[in-house]
This record gives sequence, C-alpha cells and structure tokens, in this order.
Amino acid sequence: MPNYGFKVVFADPKFLKDAGFEKVAHLPIIFDSEPGYARFPNQFLIDRGIGYWDPKWRGSKRNPLPPTRVSMKNFAYWLANALEWAEVRGVDLMKADYASTLIGRYQKEMLKGIWSAYNKSLSPETVNSRIGIALEYQMWAADKGLREPFSIPTVTSTYFVDSPSSSRSHEVKFVESRRGKVKVNKRLLSFPSTDEIEAWRRRVYERPVFGNTEGLIADLILNTAIRREEAACWRVDTLPLQPKKWNIINPDQFPEAQSVLVTLIYGTKGKEYGVDEHGDKIGPEGQIHVPLWLAHRIHKYRNNERLIALKPLLKQGKTAEAQQCILNQSVHLFLHPVTGQRYTGNQIYSFWKVANGAVTWSPHMGRDWWAWPAVGRKPRLA
Repeated sequence: MPNYGFKVVFADPKFLKDAGFEKVAHLPIIFDSEPGYARFPNQFLIDRGIGYWDPKWRGSKRNPLPPTRVSMKNFAYWLANALEWAEVRGVDLMKADYASTLIGRYQKEMLKGIWSAYNKSLSPETVNSRIGIALEYQMWAADKGLREPFSIPTVTSTYFVDSPSSSRSHEVKFVESRRGKVKVNKRLLSFPSTDEIEAWRRRVYERPVFGNTEGLIADLILNTAIRREEAACWRVDTLPLQPKKWNIINPDQFPEAQSVLVTLIYGTKGKEYGVDEHGDKIGPEGQIHVPLWLAHRIHKYRNNERLIALKPLLKQGKTAEAQQCILNQSVHLFLHPVTGQRYTGNQIYSFWKVANGAVTWSPHMGRDWWAWPAVGRKPRLA
C-alpha cells in the first residue's frame, strides 16, 4: 500500500457547523499516511485549539485565550512534520523520550539538513517550533495517560529588566526553558549585505509570470516590516483606492521621503476577535507607514497586473452575474498570476526561499532587517 505521508487539511467550516461541530470548525485536521484520520494528534489539536489543554496549565483549567487560527495552522503543520519523521524513522512518539529522540535525532537531522525539503540546515526558529510542538504532544499524551510520564531537562536564565516601580530602576527576572533548545541570538545573526539582498530581489523579479507580483510583496515586507500573513490578508482597499484620500503624514517633506499612514486589521498578530467571511483573522488594529513611492507602486499594481490576474478566475463565471459575484468575493490585493487566487502566507514564504537568498533569509528576517538598528534606516529598495 502506498505511503501518502501526513497531511494537514481544512474542512469546510459551514459543513462542520451544520453537523454540530461549530467549536472545532476552524481547526485544522491531520490525516496519516494510510490515509486516515489521525485520532490522537487531532484530539491534541482540538484540546489545544479550544483551550482545554496548554503547556502552562496542563489541563488543570481552561485557557481563556486559546491559540489563534494562524497559530493552530502552524501547530498542525509542525506536528505533521514530526509525526512523518517518526514514522519514516520507525519511532513511536508515544514512547520516545525528549533527550535521545527529539534532541538527539529529530533536531540533529533538521540542523544537518538530513530532514529538510532542500537538504539544507533549517533555521533555529523552525527547528525549535517543530521540537516544541512535538514535545507538547508528548506532554499532552502523558497527561491523558496515553504514555508514561517523562522528564524534560530545563535550565533557568536570569536577566534584568527596567522597572518603573523599583527604586533600583530594574528588577531580576527568572526564565525557565527546556535544555537543548537551539539558541537564536539576533545580535549574532549576520544579515545579507545590501548587494546580496539586491541580487536576491532581482531573482525574485526575474521569475517568469510571477516576478512582478512577488517582487512587490517582498518590497512591501522589506519597506514596512509587515508580517507575511498581513501581506497575504492585505485588501484591495487597505491602501485607499483614491490617492487624494491617502493620509500623508509628512507632506512638508520631499516626495521621496513622504509616507502614507495605513491601518491594518486582518491577519495582525495578537488576540483574535473573529474571522471574516473571507477566512481572515480579525486581529488588533495597527497602523504602519508605507513610503509614498511604494504606495504608488501598489496603486499601479491593483489597476494593472491585478486585473490581468483576475481573468482566469472570472472565466469560471458563465454569466455576468456570476462574474460579478466572483469579483465581489476577490477582496485581497495580491493575486496569483496564473489562478487568480489570493497569495497565502505559505506561498509568500515559498517564493522568498526559492529565490536562493542566504540560508537564514526569510520574510521574518526581512522584517528584522528593516528594523535592525546596527544597519540604520534602510535605503530605498525599488
């Protein structure tokens, strides 16, 4: 029988709601390699997603702020990866221990590039995320009596933080973390040089068909430090449709230095206040500064390349009414030039990596690069 690998799928929320499963309608589902419904992993995702279990309270009380939809999606993909690794390597996560299996084998293979899509060492952030969720799954299983309890070696770090309520102006904090975690010290990270980033951008723009759209997404992240999910959720009217309505916050400056104030609410980090009819998380409202020159590029894209990208989608409508319905439902700015569908956060990450930047170069690192104080305010990348 063929091995189909572990897959993360998303059911139709309306179908689940109508079937009486409204509380879990937003949660991802893992199918195993047979394929079949992965019973224990999915029960873990359900308990995690609705707050019945978390690594802090260990089920002793319900978490009033369960993870967001985006977090749960990430948890599912990370867990599916760990489960597939375990199956391929003949490891039973219900019996495996932390030190010799998760750290000694799984983490080691990811760091060496043995267990990665491109045979390259994975970033510390990716490795820690996968190990962390696999460990949570084991902790959950132990709490449910599905496996023997096991020990997690920890280390306590001490640091000082500013404290306005302390006469010494600082106070001591103690943080306990698991031993074996890959260290990520941003002060030691080496950003690509401006020349290397420019070469990477050229490779993005030179991609046939996709280059102009994906290059604009990359420049938006590099010049505003938005998250890739915020870029994926960016609406046609996030930047007001009429330039005369743009809120330019420094009109007294030269046009090259002017910025437009833009409000974000969809896909933003933090508490989830709901999900809109297009499947986007409604998060805390925030404002960003978009360079005026970049705002003009966004405006040009939505009036040109985006309309061209819509054509394949509109052809699916057999009547004028059907096409108008498709048009009304297409609210996201960045559309795939071939399918007309919106770009997702995963697609943004994928094209970012495919363009062969530095090993650690990612959308998140692009945000760090924008804000990195040692480099200073970044030059215009256009």
